[in-house]
Amino acid sequence: MTTTLRTFPAAFLLCLLLGGCASVDTKVERAEDLARVQRFFVIANANDSRALDRHLVNALRARGLTAEFGPRTMIPDDTQAVITYQDSWTWDFGDRLMYLEVTARDVQSRQPLGLMQYRAKIPGRQPVGEIITDLVTRLFTPAKR
Repeated sequence: MTTTLRTFPAAFLLCLLLGGCASVDTKVERAEDLARVQRFFVIANANDSRALDRHLVNALRARGLTAEFGPRTMIPDDTQAVITYQDSWTWDFGDRLMYLEVTARDVQSRQPLGLMQYRAKIPGRQPVGEIITDLVTRLFTPAKR
């Protein structure tokens, strides 16, 4: 009886930890192959105080692509795709990313090229740069057939 009572807290804690592993949902949708797109412009969000635009640019540049960020009025003429994003945060002894949606659109037709979503039911401690790099990697990874 006492052994069961002693192992119960450890088992309960393990269940909580494993439950937290399944608390993140990511979704990536591609409208077309992005291999042809080499020049991106990330439209800076005026409400972004966490430099997500810079993280997106860094993730794109790490893939060898040309990427810049700034206000919509500063889009270079040779840009092929425009990226916009929306985010939501919570505070848990520090800011934690709860939701991020990133959309890539063709600059001329404005048709969507890809969509990336990140949802954390229980926000983790993964750095934002790593989350964005993972999403961008998944966006550029060809779909399995």
